[in-house]
Amino acid sequence: MFSVMPTVQKFLQYLSPARMRSIWRWIFIGILIGVVSGFGAILFNFLLKRGTQFFMKDLIALILPGELRGVSLLGIPLARWMILWIPALGGLLSGLLVFRFAPEAEGHGTDAMIESFHRKKGIVRKRVPIVKTIASAITIGSGGSAGKEGPIAQIGSGFASFLASVLKMDEHDRRIMLLAGAAGGLGAIFKAPLGSALFTTEVLYRRPEFEFEAIIPCILSSIVGYTVFTFYYGWDTLFHIPMFTFTHPSELFFYGVFGVFCAAVGFFYIHIFYGMRDRFFRRLHVSRPLKVALGGLMLGGLAFFFPQVLGGGYEWIQSAIDGKLAVDLMLVLVLAKIFATSFTISSGGSGGVFAPSLFIGSMMGGFYGNLCSKLFPHWVIHPHAFVLVGMGGFFAGVAKVPIASLIMIAEMTGGYSLIVPLMIVSTISYLLLGETSLYEKQVSMRVDSPAHTGDFVIDILEHISVREALPPDREVETIPEGMPFEEMMQFIVNSNQQNFPVVDDKGHLKGILGLADMRRIMLEKELHQFVIARDIATEAVLTVTPEDSLKTALQKMTEAEIRELPVVSKENPWKVISMLSRKDVIRTYHDEMERLKAGRTNDLIG
Repeated sequence: MFSVMPTVQKFLQYLSPARMRSIWRWIFIGILIGVVSGFGAILFNFLLKRGTQFFMKDLIALILPGELRGVSLLGIPLARWMILWIPALGGLLSGLLVFRFAPEAEGHGTDAMIESFHRKKGIVRKRVPIVKTIASAITIGSGGSAGKEGPIAQIGSGFASFLASVLKMDEHDRRIMLLAGAAGGLGAIFKAPLGSALFTTEVLYRRPEFEFEAIIPCILSSIVGYTVFTFYYGWDTLFHIPMFTFTHPSELFFYGVFGVFCAAVGFFYIHIFYGMRDRFFRRLHVSRPLKVALGGLMLGGLAFFFPQVLGGGYEWIQSAIDGKLAVDLMLVLVLAKIFATSFTISSGGSGGVFAPSLFIGSMMGGFYGNLCSKLFPHWVIHPHAFVLVGMGGFFAGVAKVPIASLIMIAEMTGGYSLIVPLMIVSTISYLLLGETSLYEKQVSMRVDSPAHTGDFVIDILEHISVREALPPDREVETIPEGMPFEEMMQFIVNSNQQNFPVVDDKGHLKGILGLADMRRIMLEKELHQFVIARDIATEAVLTVTPEDSLKTALQKMTEAEIRELPVVSKENPWKVISMLSRKDVIRTYHDEMERLKAGRTNDLIG
């Protein structure tokens, strides 16, 4: 009974009123954000369908009455010629709206959400979700090569930011709510609640990091948003696939090579995407809305020959899964979609990059899988499985989300049996691309984020060695173990050290001596003539080597409640080579923080 009581008391402490209020508050916030994000996804999907209906059907029908629709020009129906300028019209309307009311709504909205988290304290202007919703519906509806992920991320995060202001949340909680809002919208629109929650917390960083404090609120919001959306639109997955199975280990080699292929194309995609923006559109001396219109016109010219590049392209992805696209066409569409997306978004158009990336990855997978099946029919049994694997593996590399990507693809397709190939391709693509990313507002690690300035004392110290903190000109003062007490008193008074290694005649460490040890004998004057250093030194000495981290050193100082530690040779643990003080640790930490801040400033200026 007595052994149980402490456990019961500890459990009751967890159920304290203050803690339960905090838990219920976050549950309420997560549900509310999820509900609004779910309805926001329904509204955006409705506007997107209406935009597509207007630009691709109603507008053409208005300009081309029934008697003209069958007329051809140069053997091509007049309706096909409309493709040349409709994306330009949509780009112009979208550009006028965005650059007049909310310039931060241009481009792919996920980057704006990432920047808001890292550098804007989680704040999103109230008008941004509204402008982003309408502008993206116009862009994608008129054929722009963009996806839903960016707009819906800004819609959900925008509402969450507004709610945080209403509830007067601090910066930390506002940032978590921002991510929860994005997760709610993504989980709804893509019917992928778990993958979207992980994506929102993983996409912030280019290295394997998560914003782990936000995972639970994101999961809660994503589940609720998904439930609201699917209750209205149905519970089917976004794509329908055959019963693919992974039962042939020989296919692993081909998936590994495919991962390299994904990384190579991903590198090309990212450099074309931002190269088009920096070296072409930004150098044009015309208004920004006209740049978006020009991008739409360029897209129209490309779509005239390859209409498959218009919009998100989900129906063409499904055709690739079903094996209904020619192998040569899929290879051409990889290149065409890269340029189509660059024309649309790099010019300042409003939309996401998730759907175009899925399209590119699926066409790569379709081409590669069919090619391998023809060359090695006994080894590659399911060529169309590479379509699904290509979607996840390609996006994992270019977006730096290896975990979220494979979960999202599994949820969007129901293809859980292909998790192993997805893991292989995603990992290889992610590793080979390094820090090359489609999201330029990402930071490398949590320590590089302004949102976490001051949070990483221990993490920073873990990556700094004791050697780096030691002044090169420091000379350690030791006390021979036979030194008399009176002589020790005079020695310590004339020194700047706090603690003194006690050594034998060979210079080997035998103990440590400090002022606290001396005080015990000071009042016993009759003992002074009999006491030597060895008698009062502490024999259990905590030491560090130059190769140890400052985190280890600080932990040992805290454990022993001392301000200095002997630094000994790694080869000879009894040989003292220096002394490390708390002041050294603090100075080194401060210098490292200044270096990191300077690096972030240079990145922002650059």
